[in-house]
Amino acid sequence: MKPSSQQDELHIDGRQGEGGGQVLRTSLSLAAALGRPITIENVRGGRKKPGLLRQHRTALRAVRDLTEGQIEGDDLGSTSVRFLPGERCHGGNYHFAIGSAGSTMLVLQTVLPPLLLADAPSTLMLEGGTHNPAAPPFEMFAESFLPQLRSIGLEVEATLLRPGFFPAGGGQLRVEIQPAGGTQPLRLLERGKPGAASCEVVVQNLSSNVPDREWKTFQKRTYWKSSQLSVRDVQRGRGPGNVMFARQPFENVTTLHASFGMRTLSSELVGSHLAGLVRGYDASDAPVCEHLADQLMLPLALFSGGTYRCVQVSEHTRTNADVINLFLPGAVTIELESPAPEPPPSGRTGSALVRVEPRLSDHLI
Repeated sequence: MKPSSQQDELHIDGRQGEGGGQVLRTSLSLAAALGRPITIENVRGGRKKPGLLRQHRTALRAVRDLTEGQIEGDDLGSTSVRFLPGERCHGGNYHFAIGSAGSTMLVLQTVLPPLLLADAPSTLMLEGGTHNPAAPPFEMFAESFLPQLRSIGLEVEATLLRPGFFPAGGGQLRVEIQPAGGTQPLRLLERGKPGAASCEVVVQNLSSNVPDREWKTFQKRTYWKSSQLSVRDVQRGRGPGNVMFARQPFENVTTLHASFGMRTLSSELVGSHLAGLVRGYDASDAPVCEHLADQLMLPLALFSGGTYRCVQVSEHTRTNADVINLFLPGAVTIELESPAPEPPPSGRTGSALVRVEPRLSDHLI
């Protein structure tokens, strides 16, 4: 295959940072957005089972289709891939099915930035896992991430048509994307006035005592009131499923914590884990949680830029920043404000200031 543009091909080591799928997804997304050819070696080299899984292969084939580009190495288990994007990303109607409970949300994170640069509006239909312990659930994307995109001027709407819990999958969602117009920088330094916090337990084909057991454990550690609890019994999905949400809305941001039920975990452990997430967030005054900190970087680097404070910086987030800076040098800087001690005593967390400079205009072909 011949490169699709005059830009030099970028060679990326998939073992860098946390060595997982983040390197692949961010690289594919930026390659599609910028029209830059890439080769990635040692794909997911930091994982016990390296190489492409179904969700990664779906993301790779999706960016090929969006740009009318070319790919090599798209077999399951492949540890080396090459992507030669076409001249630009094309809007339209797209349907991507993972074929497993692999995360549709992670595929969406890959294709969303280039589709915001497309030549026309787009409608995506995605099928697979929508509620997977290893990825942000749909609600986190819709309630926490999308409002921040709208605040900078990007227009994206997402609708959950059918939930898909791990390991059965079978979920479906629709996403409507308008090409980016004028944007404004994000400045998210304070949470603002608090709203009414709530806890929701979602169950699918499970015993009716699961929500009660999870809630009792959560309540003991957080002292939230019973009036803050709601239970959603999902009837239209495949197989068993369970996730527990804690919503903490503020004037400037909504933070959504999630704890997933699994066969290897008791209901009490699910509730206790969620309580730990809430207490960790409450111990800081930074508005952006660990997961949102990671998700905001790429759209800000391509469009508006911005500054935000986050509760802590995970290895996952640092890896994302490093990959973005490979494509857009100097776009993301992270400054620790108050590092967490090792080991962090109860009630204390670190925080960081993330600055993102928009660099799209310097790198478009």
